[in-house]
Amino acid sequence: MMTDEQKSRVAELKAAIAGSDRAAGGAPWEIRAAVLVLKQELRRAGTTARVLASALGIHETTICRWERERGADGAGAVRRWSERSTPVATQRGRRASFRMVQVVAQEKSPAVSSPAPRGLRAAHPPSGIVIEGLDVETLAALLRRMS
Repeated sequence: MMTDEQKSRVAELKAAIAGSDRAAGGAPWEIRAAVLVLKQELRRAGTTARVLASALGIHETTICRWERERGADGAGAVRRWSERSTPVATQRGRRASFRMVQVVAQEKSPAVSSPAPRGLRAAHPPSGIVIEGLDVETLAALLRRMS
């Protein structure tokens, strides 16, 4: 059960989240940090993340994602995390997102045929993108099409 003071904080956070620009990355880091501090406080009192998320008007997985992005538990981690003004991808001038691509074998004349790449596997770790099984020629063609 939430106290009146906690309900007041929830109302303020809900208004701040609703007023944030989704195109600019959603809720600012300071708001996210405040939500996570409140979540820890409510958890000790027996209130679940689902109840808090519902009161804030967001999905509970959003709170869990914010917690994962923060990286570690504890007030010190919340302060360090909240000091970041924008995500790293946005700082580099682009937003973190995925784009659907399809790699297909280009039709070639019979004299210059090569087997189509098989078993491509793509991963998107924080350090960049990793595509296993992609040869240089196909990668160059893919990048030309995407630009």
